[in-house]
Amino acid sequence: MKRIVAVSALALALLTGCSMPQTGGGKTANRMTGSFLAEVTVTNADSETKGLLTRYGTDAWRVEFTEPAALSGVQLDFLDNEVTASYKGLEFSVPQTAQAIRTELEGLMEVVDTMALTTELEGTEKDGTLLCEGELETGSYTLTLTEDGVPVSFSLPSYGVVITFDSFTEQTNASPTEETTIERTFPVEDVESSSEE
Repeated sequence: MKRIVAVSALALALLTGCSMPQTGGGKTANRMTGSFLAEVTVTNADSETKGLLTRYGTDAWRVEFTEPAALSGVQLDFLDNEVTASYKGLEFSVPQTAQAIRTELEGLMEVVDTMALTTELEGTEKDGTLLCEGELETGSYTLTLTEDGVPVSFSLPSYGVVITFDSFTEQTNASPTEETTIERTFPVEDVESSSEE
C-alpha cells in the first residue's frame, strides 16, 4: 500500500515536471516503457561505481557491478520493493559498500517505472537533449534524454549523484498497457538458489 501511495505521488510530480508545456519545451518517444539494459556509471563525491543495469518491467530490476573491485560480480535484484544481493549464486545481505548506490538507483527506478505509463515524454530542450525534471522524497532530479528518447544521465543534486548511461538497448516492444503482463520474475537460469550452498 505504501508503494502504491508513493508511486501515485510520484506520478503527480512527474506529470508536473515532465508533461506540462515549458519554455523551450520539446517531446520525445519514451523508450523506457519495456525491458532494457544499459551500462551505467554512478558518480558521487566519494566514489565511482560501474555496472550493467537491467529493467525487466515495473518493480523488476537488476544491477551487476563491474567496478570497483570490492563490488565486482555482486548482483542486486530489485523485485516488488524487495532487494536481494548475491555473488556467483550465493545470497547475502546487501553489503554496506552498496547501500548508498542502492538508494541512488532506487530513485532512478521509481522515476522510470512511473514514466513507463506514457509513450511520450515532454521536457525542456537544451543543447540537443531533453531535460525531464521533477521531485522525489529525497529531492529534485533531472533525467536527460537524447532527442530520440535514449537516457543519457540521471542526477540527484541533493545527493551529489549523477548516473550516466552507455550502450542502452531495448529488450522488448512492451507498451504501457502491457506492463501488468511483463514477466515479473528474473530468468531462472540467472538466479541460483542460496539453498545450494
